[in-house]
Amino acid sequence: MKYSGFVYSMTLHHYRNSTMSIKKNHLLNPLTVCVFSAIAASAHAQVVDDVDLRQEGGNAVVVVKFVTPVQYSNSVSARASDLVQVFYTVLPTRESVNLQRSERRLPGGGSIPEITVRDESAASTTPNSINRKLLVSFGLPLKFTVRPGKDVRSIEIVLVGLGESVQAVLAKKSKVLPLKPGASVTVTPTAPTTQAAAETDASAAALLVKAQSAFDGGNYNGAIESLNQLLNLPPNGSSRKAQEMIGLARLNAGDKVRAATEFELFIKLYPAGEDSDRIRQLLASLPTIGPVTASQTKAVVEATSTVNGSLSTYYYGGKSDTRSQDFLDSSLAGLPVLQSDNTLSSTDQKQMQTGFDMNWRYRDDAKDMRFVVRDSLTHDYLKGNNRERLSALYVDYRSLALGSNIRVGRQSPNGGGVMYRFDGIQAGYKFAPKWRINGVLGKPSDDLLDTRRTFYGMSIDAEALTKSLSGSVYAIEQVIDGVTDRRGVGTEVRYFKGGLSANGQFDYDPMLRKVNIAAFQSYWQYSDDIALNAMLDRRTTPFLSLGNVLFFQDPNLATPAKRISELLGTTPIETLRDEVKALTAYQNQFRVGGTKVLTPKWQVGADFSLTSVDAIKPVALLLPDGQAATGNLWGVSTQLIGTNLYSARDTHVFNVSFLGGPLYHGTLLTYNNLTSLDDKWQIEPSLKYYTQSGNTATAGITGSNSNTLWGTGLRVTYRLRSRWSLESELTYERSDIASTTMSTTSATANKQTSTRISYYLGARADF
Repeated sequence: MKYSGFVYSMTLHHYRNSTMSIKKNHLLNPLTVCVFSAIAASAHAQVVDDVDLRQEGGNAVVVVKFVTPVQYSNSVSARASDLVQVFYTVLPTRESVNLQRSERRLPGGGSIPEITVRDESAASTTPNSINRKLLVSFGLPLKFTVRPGKDVRSIEIVLVGLGESVQAVLAKKSKVLPLKPGASVTVTPTAPTTQAAAETDASAAALLVKAQSAFDGGNYNGAIESLNQLLNLPPNGSSRKAQEMIGLARLNAGDKVRAATEFELFIKLYPAGEDSDRIRQLLASLPTIGPVTASQTKAVVEATSTVNGSLSTYYYGGKSDTRSQDFLDSSLAGLPVLQSDNTLSSTDQKQMQTGFDMNWRYRDDAKDMRFVVRDSLTHDYLKGNNRERLSALYVDYRSLALGSNIRVGRQSPNGGGVMYRFDGIQAGYKFAPKWRINGVLGKPSDDLLDTRRTFYGMSIDAEALTKSLSGSVYAIEQVIDGVTDRRGVGTEVRYFKGGLSANGQFDYDPMLRKVNIAAFQSYWQYSDDIALNAMLDRRTTPFLSLGNVLFFQDPNLATPAKRISELLGTTPIETLRDEVKALTAYQNQFRVGGTKVLTPKWQVGADFSLTSVDAIKPVALLLPDGQAATGNLWGVSTQLIGTNLYSARDTHVFNVSFLGGPLYHGTLLTYNNLTSLDDKWQIEPSLKYYTQSGNTATAGITGSNSNTLWGTGLRVTYRLRSRWSLESELTYERSDIASTTMSTTSATANKQTSTRISYYLGARADF
């Protein structure tokens, strides 16, 4: 569980988040509307996109897919082996990190029980923190490991030894058909009768798995080499499968003559059986047969459809602890929360938030189809208005035979240079074993005043340049009112080898001649008890585009422009582009940390972070005074994590953080607990203590200030049934603020004490 100092300076100090009261008549201001209508995700968008399952050799892999880039930190398992907490961080993006809890279920089958994946904030006292966790529960105790996914938008949970049950989850019934692409080999050696036979079978099984891996990666010569070694061994439980596979490998390598020889030998050795009948069919059609894959049987998904999702409603009361919804919906939503922001809100919060999430899926032997809809409705009882946010509404079709896919509708970006949620279409085609070409066409899902914006792009993915390296390159063009809004070229690179995973992203605008994103993150499982991670990120804020000039217009203008074309009537486009480069700031982050297991019940973690944000020009109402450059903000944090101290399912996280910057330094102590009393009750108490001091000096006036805050919280979840739950949380905070200002003629001291109680109560139904 990572609590970096920078993250705390941005998000854990939610008592500093400014809730900006905006009068209704101000909403008529065109510039305000411009900012409020900027591209942004729903502030209540769910971060988990989908949970899928695949087979990887003898293991099953649960893939948790996210709508935004994340960095896996570490995991903590319950002694009962039926519960694991997976901690991760939402990486910097243009989109808001005020994220709603969500839950996904994966049905059981075979030896795989039903799996529930719940996403929530890592700390109950900080519901909107970018430090988050997956609470993964299994219907039965399992042996598992957790690792980063194959890209920055996924985390994987490996279920050891359950690979054979994957098809049982994906289908109600399986049957044998002629060879189809995409199947995996299941090795079932015969029972050995002697020690020598046992050793032979073990060696053969290992060679068969090695050959299958090479085959799946398109390395047919490597597969043939391993298979020849296997077939030179005494007859064993893998010989029959190996004889079939070597014929398939030679066939895919283009050697039809030797393939026919291998198939003929198979028929002589094994004249009876379903595989023998299949080989006879291959021999008969060999002159015209196309590429095939090694497979003893193809477990075919019977035409089935499933529906899962949730309906939830929560009432939030007390003092608001987040930035205003208008700020979160603006182009500046990605800005970190700094020490200079207002300390406490003076506005009560009375909101009802209702969310609906549905995922329909249809699968058979040839295709995989999905229909996804996610929507939320927020009713603000103080302002007397409703806000509806449709965050996803799309159809996704994948051809398992052709290697093609298409997705149409409202969707989140998933690479290829797309940085916003959009309405449109994206499609891809696997034109070679390692290569895929993709295209995208759409428009940002939110309007920007009266402008018209569209974009189109293309990318090429290399799934395995080497055994460890993969990546993609892309080019994208966005148009606003008939002129180029953004032109991006870039790459995403991924590296996996052993316990090391790393990925990087680079995005450059050749029109504006400025880097948008340069980012790198890595995770290294150095040993069974030591894991290290690092992150370096530099990106523009707001995202670099010509439309940014609309955000920073003079608020005193009688009629601010609503379209770029209006500005072009008086200002050359090159001048506007120069203004964009001058106005657009950078935010920079560096973080490095690690965890070490001390005993079966205890592990320790530590990290260091460094952050800076350039000066932000004033934006009417949202940042009326702008934001000065922060300088370097640093943080050092350490955590002590205990598990199963008094039960089979309890977790304890003790954190100490030291924070500092040019104008302040602070110390933060927190404690978070999760305890599952039984299958129905889950409680999460937490404590927080923070103290800060700093100095100011302006226009001959010097001053000092200090702030001490402590708080406590309690989150309780009760499951009425397996798919119905009630949830409530109560937090209390007290803040003591003291400040002193001194001039040449006088000195003034001020003290203020503030308290705040916030709560929510809600219900959730999963289906």
